[in-house]
Amino acid sequence: MYKLFTRPASFFLFFCALLTLFTLPSTAKESLQDIPLKVGIKPSEPWVMYNKSLPESERKPIGFSIDLWNEIAKSLGRKTEWVYHQTTPDVIDSAHKETVDLGIAAITVSSEREKRVDFSNSMYETGLQIMVSGENSSSNPLSVLANELKKLLSWTVLSWLMVMLLISSHLRLLVDRVSKDNFFPQGYFRGIYEVLWWGITMLVTWETPQSKGLARAIDLSWHLIGLIAMSIMTAVVTAALTSQAIVGNIQSEKDLPGKRVAAVATDAPRKYLERIGADVVAVKSIEEGMKLLREDKVEALVHDGPRLSYLAGKINKAEKKTIFLVLPAIFNAQNYGIVFPQNSVLRESINKTLLKLRETTGLEDSFHEELRKKWIPK
Repeated sequence: MYKLFTRPASFFLFFCALLTLFTLPSTAKESLQDIPLKVGIKPSEPWVMYNKSLPESERKPIGFSIDLWNEIAKSLGRKTEWVYHQTTPDVIDSAHKETVDLGIAAITVSSEREKRVDFSNSMYETGLQIMVSGENSSSNPLSVLANELKKLLSWTVLSWLMVMLLISSHLRLLVDRVSKDNFFPQGYFRGIYEVLWWGITMLVTWETPQSKGLARAIDLSWHLIGLIAMSIMTAVVTAALTSQAIVGNIQSEKDLPGKRVAAVATDAPRKYLERIGADVVAVKSIEEGMKLLREDKVEALVHDGPRLSYLAGKINKAEKKTIFLVLPAIFNAQNYGIVFPQNSVLRESINKTLLKLRETTGLEDSFHEELRKKWIPK
């Protein structure tokens, strides 16, 4: 009786063990796919963009890197949890400390960074480019003259000149009446009209009626003021033309040594510029560098080409004129990659997916090329 009972029980237990053994891997796989991958990102147009003023739960990142990763995650069958960072070093630190599964933005692959983290195959090949001021790029002297006079003759300056002209004109008319020289017509309105024209012409010429005493002193003083003003304007325009000629000669990286060039302090471009002998002005962000360039405090800004082109196009379109120019010369070739903790099990499968996304099917563009046309048009 005991044997009859135990044999079926043994078969039942053995069957349960086999069932558990065969279903456990698939169950574990399903549960693993339900766990979202923590993906570190940082803002960098046009790679990663989102509204930083919104709570993290309400942000909806867009950009080249975001679209690329979403396609990779879809291929892997994995969900995504975005982990937001401020800078590229922050993303790399998170990958090194394994607080994220991977990081993606516009992260340059370098031997120095490879000491702390692993990188995927190249997700984009790029290089450095030079941004210069479009407002000072014209070689037309009249254009430079107009721009500089617009800066020099502000409303405040013009107001003071008008006040001085009115005071000197009334004083000159009063002296003419007291001395009874009668160089100007009788009557206030006719007289002041002629004196005002006298004041304007005296700024640049010595066309004045014969005078003596106080009248002659006023004539000479007003003429000297005009000569000084003309000298200042001539000096300003000459300096602007010289500066424009220097900036206009920047055509490639070979023209950068000795020039004041802005570069983000924590990025690879700064180190490259220092090596070639440029006078590097380190900035905290590319936006700060563009501000200095627009204020003529630097002669150029060097950064990754796609981002410079995107921002220049965005600002030029918004202001409906050429504020910034990005020179076509590309130098110091670089690769962008996805960053992983060292020895990550995800790296191999993601590398295979990256290769597939670059492959074309017939005459159609690859997924990677479609992304490039969407976010980084040439």
